[in-house]
Formats: sequence, structure tokens, C-alpha cells
Amino acid sequence: MTDTATANRRVTLYRADWVLPVTAPVLVNAAVAVAGERIVAVGPVSKLASSYAEAEVVDLGRAIVMPGFVNCHSHLEYTTFRGILDDSEFGDWILQLVDVKASLTPEEYLHSARLGAAETVSSGITTVADTTYTGASIKAAGEAGLRGRVYLEVFGIDDARIHDTMDALDARLDAARVAAPAGMSVGVMAHAPYTVSARLFQAIGERSRSEGLEVASHVAESRHELTYVRAGSGKFAHDFREKLGWERMLVQPYGVSPIKYLQQWDAFNEHFLAVHCTQATLADIRILRAKDAAVAHCPKSNAKLGCGVAPLADMLRLGVRVGLGTDSPAASNIMDMFDEMRTMLLLHRATERDVTVLDAERCVRLATLGGAEALGLAADVGSLEPGKFADLIAVDVSRSHFEPIDNPYSALVYGANQDDVFLTMVGGRVLYRDGAFSTIDEAAVRSAAHAVRERLQDRVRVGVKVGAAESGWWHPGLATPGDER
Repeated sequence: MTDTATANRRVTLYRADWVLPVTAPVLVNAAVAVAGERIVAVGPVSKLASSYAEAEVVDLGRAIVMPGFVNCHSHLEYTTFRGILDDSEFGDWILQLVDVKASLTPEEYLHSARLGAAETVSSGITTVADTTYTGASIKAAGEAGLRGRVYLEVFGIDDARIHDTMDALDARLDAARVAAPAGMSVGVMAHAPYTVSARLFQAIGERSRSEGLEVASHVAESRHELTYVRAGSGKFAHDFREKLGWERMLVQPYGVSPIKYLQQWDAFNEHFLAVHCTQATLADIRILRAKDAAVAHCPKSNAKLGCGVAPLADMLRLGVRVGLGTDSPAASNIMDMFDEMRTMLLLHRATERDVTVLDAERCVRLATLGGAEALGLAADVGSLEPGKFADLIAVDVSRSHFEPIDNPYSALVYGANQDDVFLTMVGGRVLYRDGAFSTIDEAAVRSAAHAVRERLQDRVRVGVKVGAAESGWWHPGLATPGDER
């Protein structure tokens, strides 16, 4: 049945051979009815065509229509770093990333983020939770028409400077909120336990509880971090700190896991997103669940960098909110959520030696509604339901490598990739259709990004660091080289 308000708006029916609402069974020969920026109905095409007799029908053919992906962790501004550090284990990768990050100017970071935003749109990602120090992602994602949240990175290990760090963060948050477009919120990324002091985590946690500030952090990502927090030693306590000019500052061994450490400083709450968690124990997972903190699972990045496999089965069993993330092209090379789903399913089945630990339908849910739940956005996105934003994608399954199709979920997870997406819509607005962008000049974005990469390679080769002040490793809240105390 249609209400008067809907009847007075123009309705478009997007028909496909399959529609995956995620919260309801698969529909065959079905459609999604869109009016303005919202979904007004989902159902068999015959029924919707009768209910909306004046509606325009867009026939997408042999395709699967589904909710747009929710990417719970990315770094759009690192897109031009793709392929530079492909064969480094995590500790060495971080050390090299310091120099790479410091080699771009703010304008070059914007070009890099624009390339990432273009890939995001064409890959079928409609909501992105992006981490940025420079703020370039805010502009790039806004220009592209994406929805989501931008987390501003903060660093600081000198407790004598916490007030300065928090004041600087407040100024950055104010500026970012003014710059953020509709549909894009702003949070804080307390980078990691080895770059953010316990007292700074505590201060950010207090702000989160009092103001509802959304907070994320790279947590329990590697054995290097575990060794640093437990014993105050290892590569992060020595090589990494020396590289940043922190070697004379005290390293405190805490004797606990990174998650227990952050719990002791009251960092966790329902607004906290713990990114990675490959080193999380069952006790750690219980802490996250008790505090209603969510997790961003990045299986491909964690595997590629040798960090390990997060205990996803235990997280899901204990009821932790979990979403899927691609991480940055500097780590995982491409922002392909199909690839992440496939990697997730195969890794966890192999690790658990149990084919029932994940199936294709659960993977799609984690990549869509699961991500929305992890980010606190499930009321508006993540599934195809009346009243939610019309954030949807269409996946072409007409080619031979999909046939025959009995289960569209299996077709997506085992067979699809980002190139099979041919329609991306956010809030009823088509951002991408049949290889063409409506909001992005792809040729100009690619050209600018290629020029950035050429300059980056030259600078890294000769050791020039042109952007250290803007790179995110040094700012007023950190000790800077030559200012150790």
C-alpha cells in the first residue's frame, strides 16, 4: 500500500533478477522502489508495478541488487601508496610508512584521497569509515557523494602536552565538522597504543562518554604492539620510537594485553571502534562485549602484513558488533569488499577447520548491515528496507563465471569482484553507472594521482620529506625530532 506522501513523489523501481534485502529472504524478479533519497518498498516487481503504476522502471537485467557496502576501515589519502610496501612485515612496514607519509604535501594527499574515493564508489562501497590526519578524505568523499564517517587521527605520548593536544584536536574537529558534507560525520582516531599515551586515551574516552564522540583506534593489530604494551620492549619501543625522535621518553611496561590496557584507562564504550584485533584473546573479546565496543575486521590487510587472523568466530559467538574493512591501499592494495568477504570466509574456515564458521550469506551481512551496526548507522543504512536511505548497488552476474546461479549470496562471495559492480547509488542519487561517474572526473583524478606517485617515488628514493608537519606523525601533541624530554 502507498501513502499520500509517497504517491505525490516520483517513484523509480530498480528491477533485477535478484534482490538481497539482507534482513529478509532473497527476492527473485524483484525491485526496490525509491522516492527521493529513501527506499519506499521492496518486493516482487509485479506487486510494486501495480502499487506504483506511474513509476519509472529501470530494468537492471541479470543482476543482483543489494545494499551498498559499508567499509568500516579505510585510509583514502594513502591510495597513491599502493604497491610501494608490498613485501614488508608489519613492523618494517610501519617504519617505512613514516617516510612515505612525510613525503606528500597536503594538496597531494587530496589527489590521493580523490583516487581512493573514485575506487570506493566504483567498488560498490556507499558508506565509508575513513581515517585521516590531513582531512583530505572529508573533501574527497564529499565531492564523490559518499556517506559515512571520517575519523581524525590523533597522536601523543607526552603526558605533559595532553592539554595542548586536546586543544589542537578540538580545533581540528570544529574545522572538520564545518567542512563535512551532509551524510558525513566526524570522529577521532586515537592512532594506536604505541603512539597514544594512556592518559591521552583516557582524555579521549572521557570526551566520548560526555559528548557521544565516535572514537576508533588500531588495537591489538600485531605482535609488535603486544610486546610493546606488555613488556615495554621490541621494535616499537626501540626502532620506531628512535625514528620519531621519542627514544629518550619513558616506555612503561604494563604487563597486560592492549585491550586490557585500554580497558584500565576507560577507553571503551558503545562509541568505540577497535580496528584489527588480531591479537585479541577470549578475555579481551569479553571486555569488548561488556563495553559494547565494536570491531572493524580487516582480514586481507592483516594477512598480507603477517599480523595474523582475528578471532572472528569468538567475536560473533559472544555478540560483538563486527563490520568489515578494507584498510588502505598501502596495506591491502585494493578496496574490494568482495575480495575481503572471500578472504574472510576462506581464512576463518581454514583457521577454525570448520566450514560452518562462516557462510556466504553471513559474509554479505557483515559487509553491509554488520558494518552499519558497528558504526551505529543501522537505522539508516546496511539493508534494503522501507524508510532507509536508498544506498544500493547492482552487480552484473550475466557472465559465464557466475552460471548457473542457485544461491546469489554464494555467487557474490565466491565469484564476484569490484569490476562486476555497474551501479552505485547513495541517497537515491546515482554516483556510478556502467563505468561512468556522475560526480567524479575520473581522467583528471587518475592523471593527478599518477603525477603524485611519480613525485613520491622520487622523494622516497632521495630521502626528501616535504610534508613532515602535515603527515600525522609530528604535530604539537608529540615530541618532535630534536625536542625530546
